[in-house]
Amino acid sequence: MGIKESVKQVLVDRQEEQYRKKLLAKEDMYADWFRLHTAELKRSLQAREKKTERLSSETVRYRDLRAKILSGEELPELLIACGGEGELTEYAAEVIENFFLDNPDINLAYGDEDIPGEDGKRLPWLKSDWAPDTFLSTFYFGNIFVIRTSILLLLNPGARTAQEMEGKSQLAEEDMREWIYRRLCMRIAQAEGGFTPRENGKFPIGHIREVLFHADKPPVPWNSNLISTSLTGRFNEASAKERLVSIIIPSKDNFPVLKRCVETIEQYTHNAPYELILVDNGSSDECRAEVEALVRSFNENGKAEYIYEPMQFNFSRMCNLGARHANGELLLFLNDDIEIRRPGWLSYMSEKAKLPYVGAVGMKLLYPNSDVIQHAGVVNVRVGPIHKLQYLNNTEEWYFGFNKGVRNVIAVTGACLMMRTALFEELGGFDEEQFAVSFNDIDLCYRAFEKGYYNVVRNNMYLYHHESLSRGDDRKDTVKSLRLSREQMALLTKHEELFGVDPFYHPYLTQNPAVTRFEIGLEDEQLRDPVMQSVKKIGKPYPAEWEDGVLRLGVEYANALSNWFDGPFAGQEKKGYYIKGYAFVIDANNAVYERKLLFRDEQRKDVVYETAVEDVYREDIADNLTDQKNEYLTGFSAVIPVGSLPKGAYEIGMIAADRTGRGRIVNWSDACLRVE
Repeated sequence: MGIKESVKQVLVDRQEEQYRKKLLAKEDMYADWFRLHTAELKRSLQAREKKTERLSSETVRYRDLRAKILSGEELPELLIACGGEGELTEYAAEVIENFFLDNPDINLAYGDEDIPGEDGKRLPWLKSDWAPDTFLSTFYFGNIFVIRTSILLLLNPGARTAQEMEGKSQLAEEDMREWIYRRLCMRIAQAEGGFTPRENGKFPIGHIREVLFHADKPPVPWNSNLISTSLTGRFNEASAKERLVSIIIPSKDNFPVLKRCVETIEQYTHNAPYELILVDNGSSDECRAEVEALVRSFNENGKAEYIYEPMQFNFSRMCNLGARHANGELLLFLNDDIEIRRPGWLSYMSEKAKLPYVGAVGMKLLYPNSDVIQHAGVVNVRVGPIHKLQYLNNTEEWYFGFNKGVRNVIAVTGACLMMRTALFEELGGFDEEQFAVSFNDIDLCYRAFEKGYYNVVRNNMYLYHHESLSRGDDRKDTVKSLRLSREQMALLTKHEELFGVDPFYHPYLTQNPAVTRFEIGLEDEQLRDPVMQSVKKIGKPYPAEWEDGVLRLGVEYANALSNWFDGPFAGQEKKGYYIKGYAFVIDANNAVYERKLLFRDEQRKDVVYETAVEDVYREDIADNLTDQKNEYLTGFSAVIPVGSLPKGAYEIGMIAADRTGRGRIVNWSDACLRVE
């Protein structure tokens, strides 16, 4: 190796060492978040007006909880029940007391926790608000819940002792978990209205949205088999046979796909009565004849109706038309590109949909002939609804089993959505005017939620979804893309109170729609007191030969910081502009590059500004890259102050400078920053 190469290698080694140190500091995102959030929480606790009223409390381990409750001793006002050998966080007792003082009608609540992970890191377990069907699937309270002891008189009138209770109910034969899950929490939840529609939008069981407990070991889920009796929507063959399900399938000029859907329904549906209603908005004569033949064939063994009514494509109108022809107690709206591959699927959906407190019921959907998740429940972030866990492998367990159990979510996809006919009519069906094509399913689910019902996704089963086979990808068609944007804005406007609100997705988890995993929302915590980057105008444009597509640049957000938090409902006040995304150099050592954001005036291409960026840990990007080196800090972010750029519109680009040489690479995105 020559002297020049040796010097170069020394410089590379130095940059890689600095990169490793930076990566080590940034990859533990939860530790950073916890430090920032704890400081903010302590400030808010200190600023809180102190109430003269106090509540007595005592911390009890799960193993001692039954003995404590049935001891006959006088109990404190609050029992803080903890599992394992972990410990409460330093602020937990104060936060718990404040919560019960502020919510005098809440008698049972649970909190969030963190657990030990790999390499000494801790992982946050941030839970949903009260989710009755999640509770019936697993004891998701985890290692921390709190009881207002006055409710125990309702469960144990006369304050009978353990000996008196066990003599009558054989509690001695039950283990600790069964007693806590079934005898205690389940009964309180039932008594408090946890399995009825919410009144005035209020959840009957409390969720204290703070990390209250440091667990000593990863959780072992308490299986729902601990609940032996139920109002719970468990599968019951005799019950399933009593309910007719009307399966409504909109379809046009898509006969091979429709035929596969209908045939797999027939093949995999047993002991569940159903009728098929096919709604066609104007297929060709050839396709129409094929569908009519299919219906005649199907009617030899079942019941099917074919509604042919030419009209402009309007998914909502087609579904509503099918619903008006339905005879079933339950309606199932199904895309024609759904492929059934699981026996019992219809009965299991109907067993949930029949429950009086349930709104819409969906099913986990996988991409065809794969274990790749397409839909496991919709999550509502600030930009609108997204499919969490999309493109991840279903053979793995994601975020404490989110993709494996039965879950309450704010919405499910209309590709497979079941609802009681009476509730569908109560809600007024799909909105044909505002959501002709997109977001009609989300709007329906939001309306069900707003009326107090709980939407459910059955992630313990799956179907295959040949996504967008029926009408293509809206994002790749300019006209369709504009319509998609209009309907998305209509959804945000119609449900203004749900902007960025999802009780089944913790507010401290990331709001970034590009991140499909469940990750801590570190950026939100950092942006509450952002570091502003200075902007400078460069002397002259960079040479054209520096521009090279090997610098991949994706801009995920470029707008006012106030819009990040408040979206279309942001006020006029602007504290700065926030730009974020990812960038990397293909087939290169990304540790050696220093990146800076560029802003080029759309009207005057020779006017260019630049600013430094903060490196951001992006495991999701790294996992999708191959043959890259040092790719985990591919994310970037920058907040620039108001007034740092003149009013106008700016193309956003990036320059990557090789710190070990003279190489420079420039590339421009299709994103634009508008400065007012």
